[in-house]
Amino acid sequence: MAGGGEEEESLLASYSAPPDRPQANGTFGHPQRRTRPGKPLSVVSKVCFALGGMPYQMTNNVIGFFISIFLLEVAQIRPGYASVILFGGRAWDAITDPLVGFLVSKTNTRWGKLRPWIIFSAPFGVASYFFLWYVPGDFSEEARLGWYFLMYCLFEAALSCFHVPYTALTIYLSADPKERDSATAYRMFCEVLGVLLGSAIQGQIVAGIGGSTEKDCNNPGATVSPEARADMEKAYLIGAGVMGGFYLVCAATVFFGVKERKDVEGGSEEEEASFFQGLKLVFKHGPYVKLTMSFLFLSLAIQSVQGNFALFCQHSLGLGDQFQNLIIALLVSISPPFH
Repeated sequence: MAGGGEEEESLLASYSAPPDRPQANGTFGHPQRRTRPGKPLSVVSKVCFALGGMPYQMTNNVIGFFISIFLLEVAQIRPGYASVILFGGRAWDAITDPLVGFLVSKTNTRWGKLRPWIIFSAPFGVASYFFLWYVPGDFSEEARLGWYFLMYCLFEAALSCFHVPYTALTIYLSADPKERDSATAYRMFCEVLGVLLGSAIQGQIVAGIGGSTEKDCNNPGATVSPEARADMEKAYLIGAGVMGGFYLVCAATVFFGVKERKDVEGGSEEEEASFFQGLKLVFKHGPYVKLTMSFLFLSLAIQSVQGNFALFCQHSLGLGDQFQNLIIALLVSISPPFH
């Protein structure tokens, strides 16, 4: 399944870091000030926070399992172009994550440092995700390549604006490490739930509305008939609308249901490093670079396996529109309760 939720570990916030290392609150400079623990987090606050982890998992796993089939069979894009779209979107995501982290560290509003990014980026994420599954009419294949490449990059940028501050929000929930760890456990449960729900909802919509892909086609080189293709276009748009609804509800729940502590601070503006100075400090830290590269190639490998597995099940194994059920069964079997 796609990565997500691993970027921030709440326990790190209870330790002081050297002045030349990145801080847990996303800034570079002196360690954050220690604050006295406040009231314990309520269950409602933890649940509201945890729900914010679902959009990342839902959308990324839907993209991982279904985008290859969509681009090849519905959008009618050649495999080479589809590879450019998928790799380009992941590469762009690697650029936007640190940039968004730097911008977030410079943000201060009456609603807090992190929550405004979560709520105001959500509409852009939903819009770009919806149009990622839209088939523009009368576009040449090169124009479709540009369309999906742009939509994928816009979505990854908007998702970074949502997920980077969301994971950093763990530190701003409480000064008590035990409370942060408890909230993280709630979040991880919702992330697993998001993986299962995203794949199940999208799969059933595509199977129910899109119908079977094993219809007779007038064109021997086509994988689906024109009628099936039109149904699949509709199904993917409906699925994108449902995922977008979850995205907006979760973003609003985090914004209105979570209180962000304002006494978690880093050093002064003069003490903090610039964006490029911060990158230099980060990439001089060998273990971090190795971990980052490992995560990058691991995520690319997972996405490649997801897309190819779906194509293999549908065409090589001849499962047709039943491959969604196999995906759900596999995801359930590897979920923590079934380990």
